This record gives sequence, C-alpha cells and structure tokens, in this order.
Amino acid sequence: MRQEIQEVFNFSITIREVIINTLLATVCGAIISFFYVFTFRGVSYSVNFIKSIVMLSMITAFVMMVIGDNLAQAFGMVGILSIIQFRSVLRGAQDFMFLFFALAIGLACGEGLYSVALTGCLLIGLVTSAMDKVLVNSRQRDFTLNITKVATLEADSYSAILQSFCRRYRLISSRTSKKDNGSLVKLSYSVSMKSGSSSEAFLTVLSEAEGVKEVNLDFEEE
Repeated sequence: MRQEIQEVFNFSITIREVIINTLLATVCGAIISFFYVFTFRGVSYSVNFIKSIVMLSMITAFVMMVIGDNLAQAFGMVGILSIIQFRSVLRGAQDFMFLFFALAIGLACGEGLYSVALTGCLLIGLVTSAMDKVLVNSRQRDFTLNITKVATLEADSYSAILQSFCRRYRLISSRTSKKDNGSLVKLSYSVSMKSGSSSEAFLTVLSEAEGVKEVNLDFEEE
C-alpha cells in the first residue's frame, strides 16, 4: 500500500523525452500558426498572436510533463493557474478556437502521444482550411455602403448605379448634418454586390455622380 502511494506522488521523465515532446509541440504550434494565417480573413493578423499559438503549445506540453502522474503537483498547478488572469481581448471566435486547438495539441505532445498530436494537428488544420475555402467561395459579397450627399440630391440620381453593380440594396440609416456650404445627408445601405462586379469600379462611378460628396464600403462580415 505504501509503495502504491509513493508511485502516485512520484514520476520520472528523461531528458530525451523532454526534448522530443518540446520539439514536437513547437512543430505542431508552427503548423497551427500556418493554418491560422492561411484562413485569416481580417485586414492584418497579429504577429504576437502567432507567437502565442506556438508558445501555448510548448508551455502546455511542459505543464503536462511537469504534472505527469503526480497528483500533488497536479493540484498545485490547478491552484497556480486559478490566480492567473488573461486580459487579452480576442478578435473573434476563430482566434479563441485556434488557441484551444494549440492547447489540445500541447496536451497530446506533453503526454507523448506523437501520432495523436500530428494526426490531429494536420486533420483539424486541413478541415478548417477546406471549410474556409468553401465558405469564402459561397459567401455573398455583403457590404455596408456609406454615401454622403447634398440634401437636395434625390436618390434616383444614383439608384441606376446601385442597380447596375448590386444584386440588392437596402437603406438602413440616414443622418443630416449642417455645413457652411449647405446641408449634407449621410446614408447607409446594406448592399450585396453582383458576381464579377468590382468594388473599386463601383466606388469610382458612384463618387463621380453629381451631388455625391463621399462614398465608402465596409465589410459586414470578416
């Protein structure tokens, strides 16, 4: 009985296992980072977030190697982690899922489950990339169109342009502001571009319409 208790509270791991587990966690973290960059659809991704993915995989592997089968250290680690507060604001659900992805792979590396770590890393990454490819190709080109025009300008003067470039458009807000040279109206439309229509050409033609002062397009979804 005493021997069994001692086995529960002790563990051994070789330097070779530490190096292999850490290197595998690093490689898997780099692969996860590649898939993150490949599927990223924002304006620019954070280099620090890329480094965090790799570091999280490595650190998680180290934590698993430190804990091992040692219950005392496991409870101690839970206590330490409970006082750590993560204040970084993630951009969206995808960032959170990639961090969870790195965490899961780090757990597998720390436990020495090499085939599980590599297979899971590649399989989840490829499925994510395939889904991103399919969804990007099938997603409607939805934008928010903002038009600033003189108050006396009727919508009919540029509605033909909207019909030419947009599959659909809908007015969602309207604001009036006073300027030294007269009143201006700021209109916001939800628009869906036609397939093959160029957003740059659309903005150029619309900005040249009489009475239109400023136009811009914002992505409704990233």
